Amino acid sequence: MTSIELLEEEMAINSTSTVERIIFHIVGPKLKTPLLLTEVDDPSTHSDFFIDRLIETAKGTAYTFNVASGVRDQVSLAINSEHAFVDCSEILALRFQELYENDKRLIPGVLMFLKIKSGNKHYAAIIKYDDIKVISYKTQATLDGKVKPILDLILNTFVQDKKALQKSALININNGAGQLVCIDRSGKNGDITDMFKKYLDASRKFTHEVLVERLLLALTETATANKDIVPTEIFRRIKTAAKDAISTIENFNPKSPSALLNALFGPLHTNEKIKSIFEKALKKQKIANETIKIPTEYFKKAARKVRETQEGVRVIYTQEHVDAGAIEFTDENGYKTFKATTIEYRIDDEYHGKI
Repeated sequence: MTSIELLEEEMAINSTSTVERIIFHIVGPKLKTPLLLTEVDDPSTHSDFFIDRLIETAKGTAYTFNVASGVRDQVSLAINSEHAFVDCSEILALRFQELYENDKRLIPGVLMFLKIKSGNKHYAAIIKYDDIKVISYKTQATLDGKVKPILDLILNTFVQDKKALQKSALININNGAGQLVCIDRSGKNGDITDMFKKYLDASRKFTHEVLVERLLLALTETATANKDIVPTEIFRRIKTAAKDAISTIENFNPKSPSALLNALFGPLHTNEKIKSIFEKALKKQKIANETIKIPTEYFKKAARKVRETQEGVRVIYTQEHVDAGAIEFTDENGYKTFKATTIEYRIDDEYHGKI
């Protein structure tokens, strides 16, 4: 089983999941260091609110930590050690605050660190909420001189502005290497911003080139599974037709597949069976939540082409063969004929599936 399969199986966040611990710190361009706050006393009061946000995050883009990622190490320590949770959250906040040194345009806000229990698994989440009024948040001083947030007042701001949640990463460190599912409202094509990627020290699980190849497989599998209704003229050249269809779009969002399906299947793009099988094919290829940017002129025209008759006679040729008269195709009176002309046969032997 691959790491991405582990990711999809194990990152199970749903309404039965609970937030066990929450702590957040204030970050911003006018601060030299983060304003460190104390851990929330009773996270259960607001657990449902955050779980709903993380269910949305779980539909984001898959990332993996880079080798020797400091964020992965801090998250792993925080999840596995009860005493390290607060200290690790402060280190993560300090790391985020450093981003403001390079870009003062970044909006101030709060960096949240959460520990989530889902079934018998524990996950972590890092959430960045934007709020230009963050410095005026109501806090209380504790007896030992620390600063305690009044969470109810702060959450009111987040509830009123759904767009305040700018960046979110749901993190799984149960299987060693560590995987993430991320959303970033400032990113494009499913990518998180370079800044957030640098902070997490992570890379996208699949490049856009790999995603396009998997999308091609999902399309061809969908056509094969619907061979009984897909027109023959499409099915007999399905790879070429699928590549041509993908080349007609600049981006693919699995939540809105109509344009792509229409480019390949025409009026059949509304067929419920085709839509259902395509959705399953995307899941099989592990790209059901991946927004894809189609690279310009990604598919190069294949040098060799193949035609096979109803009787099983197959010919492989190039356009140069046609231009030179080495092979000729005709279509007369309902019959298709091809004629190959050569001075000798290079192979004239038994055939067992491979030459």
